[in-house]
Amino acid sequence: MNRREFLKVAGATTAVTGAALASKPKKAFAVELGKEHDEFPLEVTKNFKGFRQQDHVFFRTFWDKEPVDKYISDRFGYKTFTEPGMIFNAVHDGIIEGKNTGKMGFRQIDSALDRAAWSVNKNFAANSELGVRNTLLQKHPINPQTGEKIKDMPVLVESLYSWNNSKVDEMLAQGKEQYKFKDAKEVSKHIKKAAKFLGADLVGVAPYNENTKRWTYTEWAVPNVKPFTMPDGTVEYLPFDPFKFMKGEYETFGVKTVKPDFKREAGFEPKSVIVLAFEMDYDGFKTAPTLVASASAGTRYSKMAETAHKVAEFLRNLGYKAAPCGNDTALSVPLAIEAGLGEGSRMGMLVTEKFGPRVRLAKVYTDLEIQPDKPITFGVKQFCNVCMKCADACPSKAICHEPAQVIEKDMEFDTGKVTKSTLTGVEKWFVNGERCVSFWGYNGGDCGTCIAVCPYNKIDEWHHDLSKLMTLTPFKPLLRSLDETFGYGGPIEPEERLESKYLKDAINDFWDKI
Repeated sequence: MNRREFLKVAGATTAVTGAALASKPKKAFAVELGKEHDEFPLEVTKNFKGFRQQDHVFFRTFWDKEPVDKYISDRFGYKTFTEPGMIFNAVHDGIIEGKNTGKMGFRQIDSALDRAAWSVNKNFAANSELGVRNTLLQKHPINPQTGEKIKDMPVLVESLYSWNNSKVDEMLAQGKEQYKFKDAKEVSKHIKKAAKFLGADLVGVAPYNENTKRWTYTEWAVPNVKPFTMPDGTVEYLPFDPFKFMKGEYETFGVKTVKPDFKREAGFEPKSVIVLAFEMDYDGFKTAPTLVASASAGTRYSKMAETAHKVAEFLRNLGYKAAPCGNDTALSVPLAIEAGLGEGSRMGMLVTEKFGPRVRLAKVYTDLEIQPDKPITFGVKQFCNVCMKCADACPSKAICHEPAQVIEKDMEFDTGKVTKSTLTGVEKWFVNGERCVSFWGYNGGDCGTCIAVCPYNKIDEWHHDLSKLMTLTPFKPLLRSLDETFGYGGPIEPEERLESKYLKDAINDFWDKI
């Protein structure tokens, strides 16, 4: 776009904005751009085969001993994909220290906040963030006579993501009836109200039919575990050898897989999927890729487990069965698209109209038939094709610069080759998950830089709504430049960002703001 065209478009944008202000000053920027679709808004090929959960980057930590690609070995020093996954989790759990320990954003106070944020997920929904479904918690019983922990006798108890629906069976067996709604539309209204009241920020519903079943993993996986007696005398069931790990060896025990079967594991066949979105803290994510940003994600993972559990309990007390899920069971982003919550993006995250990509997702499957929502689009695909800010800022060079297209096996991009961890047969942008998670291990915390720099990531105020308005105009390609001019997102160059005054100020501002 030349200078003349720029001025012309800028003038048109100003005119549109001015007209909006003049006609509806209180609602001038409350722009609704969503267009509903009857079908999934991205191409899915006829030979689409779904995705095996064991091939997810998190699960490959437990079984994949193949050498990593040259970029990962040269940049991060890892030999196999098991290393970064185990190192990241060990740093995250405080077993070892990361390389950034002590730096701004990785100090003891930042780390303490991170672990506190994740604590509900860790203590009441352990391993759900890795994708373990229907999770179980390891607890050590207390001797009622002595008050001491029985260290050598761990028991497994249900987590917040429990699929146990025996309460419903008991209710129906006692002659209690399911709550009767007038119709599926009334169901939707009550379910959405309850879900938001119980903690979700956005709620959408997708039908569980042949179109949405394709997002369910073709095989469900869970890590194999073995018992280990820890230094304090407690017995822990772990998916890796902790003693070898402390010596720099990476022994894991593989995974076991089963075909998806809700009837077998939850006692029902789903009719609907309730998709819940949770807003992550804006100020916290300005500090990405530090532990403060990780804490912002952690609070939502903890909230996901709590809210999904509550929604499931709400349904069960109405006489319907439910299976609350976090990162497990199915691919969350396409399900959220099916449920009308937003669009896919270059970074692979869901982009919502209200919060941009700054959300986390949970799902609740149920045998209650709920009026479904429709997929929507509001210009994200077109914008992501020209922006590329997340790709430029990615510290692991995992996000490609090429346009959205149907991804197929063995395709190559500027960020590497399509591997088993990439969903194929679907129109999207290529993201190299191996590089992404390798940076997590190297960084010593989650990243989130792509979310932080995204022009859609703004707080809900007029600047955000003006950005949405501009996506309707030819001015759209310049939105990234304006975003940077106004100072959103901070430095794009990864190395510069980590040492920048912007990041230090963002961390100080986070802690100073009460």
